[in-house]
Amino acid sequence: MSTGPRYYHGRRGDLKPGAWIEPGPAGEPRVYLTSTIDEAVWDAELAAGEAPGRVYVVEPVGHVEEATDREPAGHPTMSLRSREPLRVVAEVTEWPLYHGTKADLRRGDLIKPGHTPNFGDRGRTTKYVYLSRTLDAATWGAELAEGEARGRIYIVEPTGAIEDDPNLTDKKFRGNPTKSFRSLAPLRVTGEVTDWKGHAPAVLQAMKEGLAKLQRLGVQPIDD
Repeated sequence: MSTGPRYYHGRRGDLKPGAWIEPGPAGEPRVYLTSTIDEAVWDAELAAGEAPGRVYVVEPVGHVEEATDREPAGHPTMSLRSREPLRVVAEVTEWPLYHGTKADLRRGDLIKPGHTPNFGDRGRTTKYVYLSRTLDAATWGAELAEGEARGRIYIVEPTGAIEDDPNLTDKKFRGNPTKSFRSLAPLRVTGEVTDWKGHAPAVLQAMKEGLAKLQRLGVQPIDD
């Protein structure tokens, strides 16, 4: 059994285990992959076409290197490349669900709607509770949450139905590349992610300034 890193590839198209993902024909042939699942999710959601975005576990047959030819996108994107095909091992169909906050919680605790929001009119309370399948989105939640405590990211399970978060769906990007959702029902804490890494200070500051600008313009989150 391989003990190396696990690689992912995000795209549109239904592939089965054993299928090959070939390098592109244009220019210098290469195919992209990543060891970070969030990057594959973004590329799958933003790929051209109307088929569902899918994320595959892949096995490279050749050398893997950093994708230095890809321009900075301002969001996660597959950051590795190979000049040899990738073999599909399996499709990723289940992800942990995350919630980022500054609250100190324990396994079994419930995260409920009805809190003061982190953005917009601070005089209201939230109707929904929010969660995500991508660690990157949960990291933003932990970093931008109100309070001076350190950010925490919890693994959660919904106790009711979830739906796409309209604040992040089909806005700047097509689809739901952050895999962000909301629910009217509480979330149950089942674990905590302790090894997550925050965004670079300059990136975090830019996000805070962007949110402050929206607030000055009177832009309110969709919470109905």
